[in-house]
Amino acid sequence: MSKIVYFTVLLASLLWTVFAVFTPYLESQDGLPGRIGEFGYIFFSSTCHQLDDRSYHLFGGKIAVCARCISVYTGFTFAAIIYPFIKKTDNQKIPALWILISAAGLLFADAILDYAGVFKNTFLTRSFTGGITGFILPFYIIPGFVNLFSEISEYFNRKKIV
Repeated sequence: MSKIVYFTVLLASLLWTVFAVFTPYLESQDGLPGRIGEFGYIFFSSTCHQLDDRSYHLFGGKIAVCARCISVYTGFTFAAIIYPFIKKTDNQKIPALWILISAAGLLFADAILDYAGVFKNTFLTRSFTGGITGFILPFYIIPGFVNLFSEISEYFNRKKIV
């Protein structure tokens, strides 16, 4: 079960990240690929402001999400790829919560200090804080899902016995 969970998370993160990156390429094409590209911008608009001046550009267009979001996605995907080399896929132990709070705190501070006019963030700070947060997330999400599906499986196995 843990390998299914791991590969599902990995595949979902790969597809999500690749779709965000290749949306400008798809949109520049005619026909169905162009419509898929247009859909990509609409799809990602529900989770990202997509400001042009805060986004990387590729294939002659803006990536479907801002620099911070694409850094979260690529950091997550990279960590998901290397996860089995650091932890076993059946790992159910979640790291200390302070690690996640620290990473998210840096991201939040970068955003809120810019918004408050205290510190002007840059592509580098947005990318760095997004990448760090994204990199840390699989170490919570993968064992969390492994634990969840293990408990569900055990529950149904117990029900069969009775």
